[in-house]
Amino acid sequence: MSSSEYFVALEPDIISACAEHERENGHKREYRRCLPIGSYFIKFDAYSSFLPEVTTLKYLADLAKNDASAPRVPQVHHFFHRNGRMAYVVMELIQLVEVPTADLAVKAAQAVLWMRGVPAPSDVVLGPKGPGRARHVVFKNRVAPLDFVSVKALERYFNKAIEKLRLRFKNIADVSIANEQLVLTQSDMDPSNFGVDAAGQSVILDPGEIGWLPESLALYMLFRTTDFARDVTACLYAPEDAAHLGAHPNLASMGGVRVMLAQAAGPNLNNNGQERSGKYDC
Repeated sequence: MSSSEYFVALEPDIISACAEHERENGHKREYRRCLPIGSYFIKFDAYSSFLPEVTTLKYLADLAKNDASAPRVPQVHHFFHRNGRMAYVVMELIQLVEVPTADLAVKAAQAVLWMRGVPAPSDVVLGPKGPGRARHVVFKNRVAPLDFVSVKALERYFNKAIEKLRLRFKNIADVSIANEQLVLTQSDMDPSNFGVDAAGQSVILDPGEIGWLPESLALYMLFRTTDFARDVTACLYAPEDAAHLGAHPNLASMGGVRVMLAQAAGPNLNNNGQERSGKYDC
């Protein structure tokens, strides 16, 4: 039996185990759609929202396995779905070890540094590998409202929001990101998205929030979000470099956009960053 046939034969048992896992744990506050089964780790979710994560995971895992400088990324063994509804991925189960938060920050910084060196594939404009919108905390509900056709279109979207912000904050600067390089970014800088294996190697977990974004959005995640992100940042940059990067006006402007988008509808623009018909609603 080939590897492919082996995993296809396991599909009914995987579906059954996942359904039981959801029945028993779905009501719990910290419930997640994932579980170990034997020597594999299974994750499942709605196909349309899950496909970008799995496509990105497989892409990064394939890069990492041939790169001695890379962190570990779980290898994808099998991916399947049922009628385009629920989808399931069977991946490598990496045994993690607990380490102090300070040590985890060092390992996460190594992973972030490696990600920064991964160029965007030719078919990626913004966001994950494969279909799916960009994800970042600046956006309402952490998801881009549109499939922007270019970084320039995203810049127009942000600056249309800033026009409205200037009614209250006259000195807020326009965002300038159209000429920035795309950086592979973890847009959820939480300790749970990084790990350390038994050999002390850093591990990238849960790539659902990973995608290619302009550098200022990557820096925003490091300088303007979580305490853990700031710990990672301290491992990446010397104090004088951190002070310079953290003071970039794009970060302050995007902070204002983040607050505004969380409280109101966004600019009435299309995915090219141009005005739609009708009034601007914000």
